[in-house]
Amino acid sequence: MAAEPGSGNAIEFVGVVKDFGAARVLHGVDLAVPAGEITVLIGPSGAGKTVTISHAVGLLQPTRGRVLVERRDLARLSEEELYELRRGMSIVMQGTLPFTCGLFYSLDVYENVAFALRQRKRWSEELIRERTMEHLSMVGLGEWARAMPDQLSAGMAKRVAIARALALEARTVIIDDFDSGIDGVRLSLLCDVIADVQRESGASFLVSTHNMRAARRLAKHAAVIHEGRIVASGAADEVLDSSEPLVRQLVTGGTAGPIGLRNV
Repeated sequence: MAAEPGSGNAIEFVGVVKDFGAARVLHGVDLAVPAGEITVLIGPSGAGKTVTISHAVGLLQPTRGRVLVERRDLARLSEEELYELRRGMSIVMQGTLPFTCGLFYSLDVYENVAFALRQRKRWSEELIRERTMEHLSMVGLGEWARAMPDQLSAGMAKRVAIARALALEARTVIIDDFDSGIDGVRLSLLCDVIADVQRESGASFLVSTHNMRAARRLAKHAAVIHEGRIVASGAADEVLDSSEPLVRQLVTGGTAGPIGLRNV
């Protein structure tokens, strides 16, 4: 699934290298996120998933190579153009308590979702309330609407951030560290919610995870990253059933393979 600029991909990485000082974190990443589908980026902890995601939203610039969103090279955009492009995106970033997933800790759960809608949509308060409660209920948190973020578990905070991202009805939705803090049953239910929303909206999704069950449940396309390199990419079934040693180790959870304790 190498990136082909202009091919209709929602997000494209072309030979992306990222150095932090003397440390090289991404090694010539080629990646395409097809428009109107769900792509899952899979890899063990420390593989480069979050750094890749950060490039896709313009929070980091590559040392070499190009990142294109909706065929636009992020490095060539002004701050105003980048801001406008981001208005068509919903983003859930990785985070840890007490600042998880970009929630505003001075606002309750309801206002965290409603505030984003007020900023992006010209909707009445009645419609904002309807959409906010609809999406909080989708992620099982309708009864927590007036709770403050510091009353939530990490997994609940992640679900609020996902509700906010889905409520915005963006063209592109990016969710980093999708499975963080969420138990297996709720993770499966969230996968179904996201799949339903994607089918109804036609939005392009890029989701990073290291949970293989979530990846199989969600992905139409998949890419596997390890030590800053894409080691497999393509149709999800083909990637996840690949005989590539790293992929097999991730899928099976085995101890024999290229992933060791030093990698996590």
